[in-house]
Amino acid sequence: MSTLNNAAALSEYVSSFMTRTVPEDDLDAARMCLADWLAVLIGAHAQGAGNTVRKMASAWNAPGNAPMFQAGRQSPMASALVNGTFAHCLDFDDTHLGALAHFSGPTWAATLALASEQGSTDTQALNAFITGFEVGARLGGQDFGETVNKRGFHSTSVLGRFSAAASASALMGLNEDQIVNAMGVAATTAGGLVASFGTMSKPFHAGKAAMDGILAAQMGAAGFEAGQGLIEADGDTLASAFVQDQEVRISELDFSGPSELHNNTFKPYAACLLVHPTVESARDIAAQIGNRKLRSVRADIYPMVLRFAGKTQVNEPLEGKFSVAYCAALGLCGFDASEQDFTPERLNNPDVRRVMDMVQVVTDDSQNSTSASMTVTFEDGSELTADTPLARGNPGNPIGWGGMQRKFMSLVEPVYGARAETMFDLARTVGTGDNLREIATMLAARA
Repeated sequence: MSTLNNAAALSEYVSSFMTRTVPEDDLDAARMCLADWLAVLIGAHAQGAGNTVRKMASAWNAPGNAPMFQAGRQSPMASALVNGTFAHCLDFDDTHLGALAHFSGPTWAATLALASEQGSTDTQALNAFITGFEVGARLGGQDFGETVNKRGFHSTSVLGRFSAAASASALMGLNEDQIVNAMGVAATTAGGLVASFGTMSKPFHAGKAAMDGILAAQMGAAGFEAGQGLIEADGDTLASAFVQDQEVRISELDFSGPSELHNNTFKPYAACLLVHPTVESARDIAAQIGNRKLRSVRADIYPMVLRFAGKTQVNEPLEGKFSVAYCAALGLCGFDASEQDFTPERLNNPDVRRVMDMVQVVTDDSQNSTSASMTVTFEDGSELTADTPLARGNPGNPIGWGGMQRKFMSLVEPVYGARAETMFDLARTVGTGDNLREIATMLAARA
C-alpha cells in the first residue's frame, strides 16, 4: 500500500500487534476491562436477552472450542454472539468516553472466543484485545462516536464491529491486505438503532458486533474483497453514511501517543452512563435529608442525557436504566442504583414512584457528560444542592482495583459462590500463566 491513509495505518497497526512493546499500565487496564466484562456477563445470567440468544445459538450445534456462557463449547462466532450479548444486558459495562461506546463487551467476547479456539497464549490475547480496543476508540474519537449516537445509531454496534474485527484479525495473523478487507466487511455490516434502547435489542447489538467482527476477519482471511475506502476521512465513507450532513468525519488515524484504554470508564451504577452524575448528586443529598419531606426535585443535566435516558414512563425494569428521573429517585430514596434496583420490586416501590414524579429535569449547557447538579426543596422550605463535577468511575475519579473487586464479587459471587474469588484473581493476573484457559473452562461449565 503506497498511500498512508486510514486503511493503511490501521492494517499496519493491527498486523504488528505482537511486535509492539505494551506498557504495564496498558496491560493492567486491559485486565481491568476483562474483570469488568466477566462481572457484568456473569451477573446477567438470568437476563432474558442473553438466555434467548443462547437458546437460539445453542441449537446451531456449531462445533468448536470457544466457551459459551453456561452452555459448553461451540464455534467462535456462536460464543462471541452469546457472551457479547450477556455482557451488555445489565448496561453495567465499561464505556469509552471519547467514542461513547462499550468496547470491552464485543472485543473481549471475540478475543476470548478466538483465543480459546486457536489455543492462543494469554499474552497474545491481551495484546489482541488492546489492539482491538485502540482501533475502535480511535475510529470513534473526535466526536464521531458521540455524533453517531445522536443521529440514532448505537456507537457500540457501529464501532464494536471494528474493535472485534481488529482483535480477531490480529489473533488470526492476517496480513495487511486481508485486514483492509476485514475492515471493509465490518464497515458494510455496521448498524444498530438507538430507538432499540430499553429492549433486548440493545445488548444484542454488542453480541452481534462481536460475532460480525470474527466473521469479518474470517472473510478477510478467505480472500473476500470488500470496499477498502470506507474508513477514510473523506469521500463516500462510513462517516458520510451515518452523518450525512458531514458535521463530523472519521479523523486521520494515528496510533501513537497514550493508549485510549486510559479514557475508559467503569460503571459503579447499573444504568446508562449519562445518568451516573445525577445518581451521585441524589445520593449525596439523600445522606443529608434526615426526617424532612421532599416537595420538589430539580436535576440539571447535560442536554444529551435526554436523548438516551429521558424516559418519563417506566413500565419495565430495563426502561429504568434509561430514565434519569427514575435513577434520581433511586438515589434520593437511598438506593445504590445497583442491579437489584432495576427489578419489578424496586420499580413498584411507592416511595421511588412518588419521588420520580417530583423530578423536574432541566438541560444545562454548562454541564457535560460526566457532571450534573441537583437541588431539592423540602416541605419546610429548606433546600439542599449537590454538584457532581466528575462522576465516580471516570478517568480522574477511578474506582480502582478495590472498587472493581467489590463490583465483581457483588455480581459473580451469587452465581459462582467461593469460585468468584478465584475467577477475579485469574482476571487480575492474566498474562502471567494460562489464566484465560481456566476462565474459559469456568464460563463454559453448564448451569
